[in-house]
Amino acid sequence: MRLLVLVPFLALALAQVPIGVNLPEGTSLSLSAEEVLFDLTQSAYPPPSFPYTYAPTLPQGPLTLRLFTNLEGGFAVEVEATPLLAEGGAEIPPGQVEYRLNGGPWIPLGPKVVLLTGSGPTPGYQSYVLELRLVLTGREVPGVYRGSLLFTLSRL
Repeated sequence: MRLLVLVPFLALALAQVPIGVNLPEGTSLSLSAEEVLFDLTQSAYPPPSFPYTYAPTLPQGPLTLRLFTNLEGGFAVEVEATPLLAEGGAEIPPGQVEYRLNGGPWIPLGPKVVLLTGSGPTPGYQSYVLELRLVLTGREVPGVYRGSLLFTLSRL
């Protein structure tokens, strides 16, 4: 008999509250290195013949490009390369830096190229292997050259 008396009280103890989620739009693009350096003083220079390609001194090995987007629709990752400039004004064009993505073909980098396209939302972070190399023709003058690479993730 006591069991019948407790059942109505348990039914009255239930409560309901609304729940909501406000999920913002988000994108993220990151690289595994902050600098790419070709230090030919640590390599066999001059090479046996030209043109000749050099891998970066730093980082040792390929870069990892990671991206995430929760936006619907297409996206593109672009990279814009500036010429490599020496203090005396000498220049190495950005096209002499080549890249390949996930073991694909080598492609000249500059001045602006689309590295990859896709559509979102992505299932979490996507990782890509990005390799760079420097192609020297033999006409470059000695110097310390500096430039930059600007990576952009944008909607299509």
